[in-house]
Amino acid sequence: MDRAFRWMRIDVGFRADSVRRMSSITRFAAALLVLCTPVAPALAQDGGDPTTDASAQEPTDWADTARRDVLAAYDAFVRNHPGIYDLANPGFPAQLAQARARGLEAAAKAQDLRGYSRALAEFSAVLQDGHAGVGVPSGAQPDGEPVWPGFIAVWRGDGLFVRTQDKADPLYGARFVSCEGEPIDAFLRDRLTMRYFRPNEAGQWWVRPMQLFYASSGLQEEQPRSCTFARSDGAQTEVTLDWRPLSEDEEKWRSIGFWGEREPTALSEKRDGIYFIGLQDFDPDEAGVAAFDALYADVRARRGELKDARALVLDLRRNGGGGSRWSERLADILWGEGAVEARTASSADVLWRTSPGNTAYIASAEADFRANGDDEVADFIARLAEGMRAAHERGEVFFAESTLEDETAEAAGGTPASPETDFATPVYVIVPGNCASACLDALDYFTPFENVTLIGAPSSADSTYMDVRSEDLPAGPGIVTIPIKVYVGRKRGWGEVYPADIETTDLDWSTSAFLDAIEADLAAR
Repeated sequence: MDRAFRWMRIDVGFRADSVRRMSSITRFAAALLVLCTPVAPALAQDGGDPTTDASAQEPTDWADTARRDVLAAYDAFVRNHPGIYDLANPGFPAQLAQARARGLEAAAKAQDLRGYSRALAEFSAVLQDGHAGVGVPSGAQPDGEPVWPGFIAVWRGDGLFVRTQDKADPLYGARFVSCEGEPIDAFLRDRLTMRYFRPNEAGQWWVRPMQLFYASSGLQEEQPRSCTFARSDGAQTEVTLDWRPLSEDEEKWRSIGFWGEREPTALSEKRDGIYFIGLQDFDPDEAGVAAFDALYADVRARRGELKDARALVLDLRRNGGGGSRWSERLADILWGEGAVEARTASSADVLWRTSPGNTAYIASAEADFRANGDDEVADFIARLAEGMRAAHERGEVFFAESTLEDETAEAAGGTPASPETDFATPVYVIVPGNCASACLDALDYFTPFENVTLIGAPSSADSTYMDVRSEDLPAGPGIVTIPIKVYVGRKRGWGEVYPADIETTDLDWSTSAFLDAIEADLAAR
């Protein structure tokens, strides 16, 4: 495989609404969702934007570099992205052309690495897809000391608020009115372009703004120097922000203050009759896999207790996606496999774009699984790659995953699954605003049941394009990330978010605060 390709996560087996119809081999493949190879570096979006290129040995024509890479990214999408031939999305080619035009417009103004990065960000902003884009890896950032203005910014309901460590601080709970003289909503839309903000997704407002009030590698140009706040007494005050380094304790509080505590992948009884399961990591390492195995065994053994419980809480805070099998298996144990299947099964299919680059990417995974002794998964990957290759040779732009299904198993599966379940305990699912990808798959499994209540924030959203690979861009340090398959007939639509049944507008997102809210809801029933 070309050295320019970098491994990223690939969902070998896809979602249950297609997986449940597959052979046992394919279902086993679905269980192993992370390739055993290095993950591509993340795009620089959580800290400061890169401003210098330490590796440059001579002056760089950044405008020309950005122009060449925007054109190369456009070409890579045309050659490999399923949207080019997606009949359900006929506007995608025009959208991609618009992304190229906007990227080129910004490229013409680039004078440094930050301008280059802006051109790639403008390209991505048009796509509005968390699984597709162009950007600069975080490793290209200059070193710098993390700084903050002494508070975190949290979105609640329809506004951005200040949360400080000390509740007696005059700014605690103050609402942002404007920054740099610009109304806060417009300010966020403009400044968060470099952070791959998708403003059409409700959950993005709950997580992205905080990035402008923390700089992991020193204060950057787009971070505000002054903001105007409305305090609880109605008075407005303009404040010059005091950007300064964080202490170790402040860094710890900042993380917990925004995301809440890190909860283990385990079953516990947090309060009398209220059980709690941490589901914060769907991309587990070896220890994490063992924790899930122990969790499943514990839930099976104590299912009787859970049926008699006051409530069960499933905590998705901090969940960054990964594999959908982890939530599917838990749902199967709680409600019953037949009940989950009856509620999630559909006629959805998956089409893989059969470009040579995509096929080479899939084929190269086979050796990794064989080396780890995962022959069943490797066999599936080999069949998929061969199917894609053969389809390409026939002049077909897509290969349908459904052709890999075990015909014997399919013929034997004529009895519909029973929707009956005996698990009626109230279930509360804590949802963060960044919930996307496999985190959304978890909501697909949980929400069809009448005893489930979503609490927290509205989620983010996915397109129907999934399973990404990346390539280095030819001129500068950027990479292009391209999804290589498309769902056809998926129940959850493009850009569809899950709204919260109970929107948690309290500034405190601690476990204790959620438990208080859940107890209040139980008492009101």
